[in-house]
Amino acid sequence: MLNTLTSLNNIIMKNKLTIAEIVSNQLEDMIAEGSLQQGDQLPSERILAERLEVSRPTLREAKQILISKGLLKSHQGGGTYVTSSLNSSISDPLMNLLKERPEFKFDILELRHTLDSEAAFLAASRATATEKENIKEKYDIMVGFHLKREDHVASALADINFHLSITEASHNIALLHITRSIYDVLLTSIENNLQYLYTIKGVEKSLTSQHKLILDSIIKGDSEAAKLAAKTHMEFVNKSLSEMNKDKERQERFLHHSSVLSETK
Repeated sequence: MLNTLTSLNNIIMKNKLTIAEIVSNQLEDMIAEGSLQQGDQLPSERILAERLEVSRPTLREAKQILISKGLLKSHQGGGTYVTSSLNSSISDPLMNLLKERPEFKFDILELRHTLDSEAAFLAASRATATEKENIKEKYDIMVGFHLKREDHVASALADINFHLSITEASHNIALLHITRSIYDVLLTSIENNLQYLYTIKGVEKSLTSQHKLILDSIIKGDSEAAKLAAKTHMEFVNKSLSEMNKDKERQERFLHHSSVLSETK
């Protein structure tokens, strides 16, 4: 306790911050790092004040700072929660356009190629044992849906949560928040992609083996292999969708030509 107070006093003297501001910064860090996630309820005032080794009035002041920033919400008699709309920070019209227009799917795939491969690279060297177990759990859930091939919507949710668990394990706050901010766009993209991919015979086996290679590389701590596995997976999806697009275009040209020829007879 004495060491904590001494440390706080040193920070106050150096940066001229109040104890409440320091505590608000600590809570802010927990939110940024994902220790406190959107919708999470903070521990009771008594417990949290004890853990942070500050008075309850100081904690109230710290929470009020974060409430004014829009990071926390307080419910009368119901506790304090992390704001549930944190992941909606990128909400300009372009985001909705990307969700609604399927022709932008390859632009999103290019973005995922960068985000997912970098996340896998970092997670392989930084993931804790608990995070690796979480990635494995998300993988098992995803594989179950992919092998059934019945519900591309549920499969997409499981798929993105697997990749998000890897991003969380990257311990890169900027990468994590960018990914969370465009979560809805990525989810819609994966839903649309799986709807097409599930028409390919045996695709579930290819997807499973690709994801397994990413998982195994992260668990082994092989960053380069994890990055390569993530890139290979995205290239497979890109190539498969490109070929399907070409087939669709050929079919549309054939139908158009057939209709033109029939009209001339």
